[in-house]
Amino acid sequence: MKHVFKATKIGWDKEQDGVWFDADYYTKEEAEAEFKPYQGTTQRGYPYTGYEYDGAKYHDFTYLGEYENDNIPKNDDDYFEHIKKKSK
Repeated sequence: MKHVFKATKIGWDKEQDGVWFDADYYTKEEAEAEFKPYQGTTQRGYPYTGYEYDGAKYHDFTYLGEYENDNIPKNDDDYFEHIKKKSK
């Protein structure tokens, strides 16, 4: 099982990464704590809080849930399909 997150990279492209943590070694809370907050300033001088994990910087991150290794969503469509099936 894996704890799966979607994280939006810093930048204008709104590019996203899928980040997962092995549930055998991390609780949900421990996995969330791996995203370390930092304070930054935009090019126009506005302060913001971002998150860093494994050298990558992100605007935000979202917990998508716990998934079997072979059922991890590969994109938003996979995730929404999983949610639809789960709610039936």
